[in-house]
Amino acid sequence: MKQPFNLLIFPLLTLIAAIVIIANNHSIIFHPEGVTHAYIKSALSGNIGYGNPVPCNNDISFEGLEPGDIVLGAYPHCAYGRYSHAALYVGSGQIIEGYADLGITLQSIEHFREYPQVCLLRVDVDPAIKQAAVAYATEQLGELFYPVAFKSGHNTWNCSKIMWKAYQLQGVDFDPNHDLWVPPDSFYHSPYVKVIREVGQLW
Repeated sequence: MKQPFNLLIFPLLTLIAAIVIIANNHSIIFHPEGVTHAYIKSALSGNIGYGNPVPCNNDISFEGLEPGDIVLGAYPHCAYGRYSHAALYVGSGQIIEGYADLGITLQSIEHFREYPQVCLLRVDVDPAIKQAAVAYATEQLGELFYPVAFKSGHNTWNCSKIMWKAYQLQGVDFDPNHDLWVPPDSFYHSPYVKVIREVGQLW
C-alpha cells in the first residue's frame, strides 16, 4: 500500500503547488503580454521548449562587444518567443550563460555561431553598472540551473534570469511586465538596449 501512496503523493503535491501559484499570480499569468500567455499560445500551436536546433554556421562578427553586453540566439519554433537563449558577454571572447547540465557556466561566445539567428545587444547604461552586473553574474558561476526558475527564487537560475538579476540589482530592470519569468525577448525589447548587429532569419 505504501508504494501506490508514494506514486500519488508527488503528483498531488505538484498539482497543489500549481494551483497555489496560479491563484496567487492570476493577473500576471494570464496577462496577454506575459511570458506564460506566450507559453500557452505556443504549446497550443505545437511549439514546446527552446525550439528545433538546426545545423548552422552563421558569420556574425563579435567584434566590438563590451563586458555587460547581451547575446541572444534563436532556434525556430521556440515556445517562449523569438529568442531561445541569452548570454552575458564578460570579455575576452567569453560569456556567462546557463545550461541544465552545467548550471551557470563560463563559455566561449563562438558557440553562438550554431544558431540560425543571433542578435548582439549593447546595454546602454553607465559602464560602472555593466561592470557591477558582470561581477554579480560571475559570482553565481556553478549555481544550479532550472528551466522555469521564478524571478523570486534565490537558489536556481536559467539563462535569462541570471542576467535580469545582475542588472536589476543595479537599478536596471529588463522586465517591465513584472512577470514570473524573464524570457530572452525581454532584453531585445528593452529601452535599455540598442542592437549592435544581428544575422539570420527564422522561418
